Amino acid sequence: MFAGGMGRFEGTFTTEPTLVNGHPALLVRFGGAIVGVMAISVEGARITGLSYVRNPEKPAHLTSATPLALR
Repeated sequence: MFAGGMGRFEGTFTTEPTLVNGHPALLVRFGGAIVGVMAISVEGARITGLSYVRNPEKPAHLTSATPLALR
């Protein structure tokens, strides 16, 4: 669903792994500017939820990627 909607825009969407409040997430950029954050809820080794925040004010403090690893 997310990737399918990207083809409707002119420009380049990219994602970068990061941590938000200590949890894994993806920064979503369009043309280099942050347009949202997809937070990933994990329990054990399973993804149990996805949340997408599009409000540009909330992810403004996120500037760089953070390498993610299984713990």
